[in-house]
Amino acid sequence: MVLALLASCAGFKPGISDDDTMTIIENLNSGQAEVLIDSSALPFIFDSEILASESQLRLLWTGLIKAGYLLDAPVIQQQRPVQAGDAALFSESWEIKTYFKNILSEEDVFVEINASGRKVYMILRSEKKGRVSIMAWKGVKA
Repeated sequence: MVLALLASCAGFKPGISDDDTMTIIENLNSGQAEVLIDSSALPFIFDSEILASESQLRLLWTGLIKAGYLLDAPVIQQQRPVQAGDAALFSESWEIKTYFKNILSEEDVFVEINASGRKVYMILRSEKKGRVSIMAWKGVKA
């Protein structure tokens, strides 16, 4: 009853589920660039760079898909609140540290995925009405 009441509140943010994370990966694997672009927040971190425009997001997601970037057999290794120290996984630059300090919060979620020889770090944000935004993405060799 209380949960139903909370869900009806305009600003209710349900958090990030494993299904939310796997949906992002399915969108990548099935070539859904437009969905990924729409789901990505600006500014956006890709590897160690900060992307500031929709055209950069478009180049990123369409380029990855065109290059055949897939995450086969993905497994969620961890999903937890983002921490300031997570910035170092992306870069030691002051720009990335500032992004983590000023744009992200402990309400955002750090996700680590292992998928057939690849490891991906994502930062996700739960928005109003159950929308999930991708704030950051980094792929590394597992």
